[in-house]
Amino acid sequence: MSFFNKVKYIDRNWNFNGEKFLQLLDNARYALRTWKKPAWIIKKTTEWIIIWWISPKEIWQFINKLSNFLNSWIDIKTAFWILYKQVQNPRLKKIVNEIRLNLDHWLSITDTLRQYSKYFDTLIIALLDVWEKTWSLPKVLAELEKKLLESIELRAKIKGALIYPAILLLITITMVTFMMTFIIPKVTDSFVKSWVEIPALTQFLINISHFITWNYIAIIIWVIWFSVFFMIFKKTYLGQLCIWYINLRLPVFWFIVKQNNVILFINSFSLLLDSGVLLLEALEITSNVVPNIFYKKDIIRIKNEVETWIKLSNAMWLNVNNKEITFANPYFNEDFVHMINVWEETWTVWKTIDKIWQNYSAELKRYIANLMTMLEPFIIVFIGSIVWTIVIAIMLPFFNLAKVAKKM
Repeated sequence: MSFFNKVKYIDRNWNFNGEKFLQLLDNARYALRTWKKPAWIIKKTTEWIIIWWISPKEIWQFINKLSNFLNSWIDIKTAFWILYKQVQNPRLKKIVNEIRLNLDHWLSITDTLRQYSKYFDTLIIALLDVWEKTWSLPKVLAELEKKLLESIELRAKIKGALIYPAILLLITITMVTFMMTFIIPKVTDSFVKSWVEIPALTQFLINISHFITWNYIAIIIWVIWFSVFFMIFKKTYLGQLCIWYINLRLPVFWFIVKQNNVILFINSFSLLLDSGVLLLEALEITSNVVPNIFYKKDIIRIKNEVETWIKLSNAMWLNVNNKEITFANPYFNEDFVHMINVWEETWTVWKTIDKIWQNYSAELKRYIANLMTMLEPFIIVFIGSIVWTIVIAIMLPFFNLAKVAKKM
């Protein structure tokens, strides 16, 4: 075999090169064990995968199954082989297979996952890296799987609270556009032919209807152009600043945005500290987990101040004196920072933070449930008022039609 490969195991100084010989033996063992050709014979092929996205639920299922396998005392290579057979998403299946093959070459799981950071959260990669080094991977995966499930459920509730009004508003716009373009022109034509005096409200709707029917191509082009511009703009730094600034000041919904970022910070921070990650490194990783750019900047500021030997609670702008207590941080709740100030002296801050995370999650779920209950009647009244305004505008000329009939 060595003659065909033209591999020289002895250098010019007649020293034996053991690395190449050991690689040859590893290839032979791999071929005998898997009934496959060694890696240097296999031809690389390009695989086209149409599905390009991995949902958070599929990531959670991946962590959940891996945790169950490892807690059942299945070795890690066998666990990834079973996962490769069970995963349905082609993109995730490819990643699992790559992890399985890289483990044969003594590459860790995080070495592979770092190449797919757009699918796997920074927190997941950091925790797997830490726990791989501490040889407590099964325990960590169980805790990570629990926190991921809570985050998925919370995100689903937040999306439901935001999507529900958007869907009803879209239905209303579609319905009004249909009435303006198809119903009102036909009704108003009969009024114009009969020389009926048209009221101001009806004339206003007629003008809107004419504008839509005569300029619908320009309106469609402007909508498409605005959508493309918005998609490009929100990916820029200035766009993210504008969008997150507006989100933090939206009526009613600002609390959801703020509380969600605080919960993500607490969740990530407690997991990292509980796993043995240093405080500064935990703050840096957490800044990449929270989505709001203002929270990212504030967490980096806190990390820089803690690095100069300032206490964490003081870096979060809590000043406790003998005479008064001042707090000026607009992004974090005062009770949360007070709890950090009380418990950071005992070095059990992560245990307290975990309890706060549970309380905040329950509070946000109750707020979303109450918000959905309160928004529904307001939205129904809003849609009903628009529909009744159009109906009244259509019916008003009929009263003038009766006057025309009497004159005749």
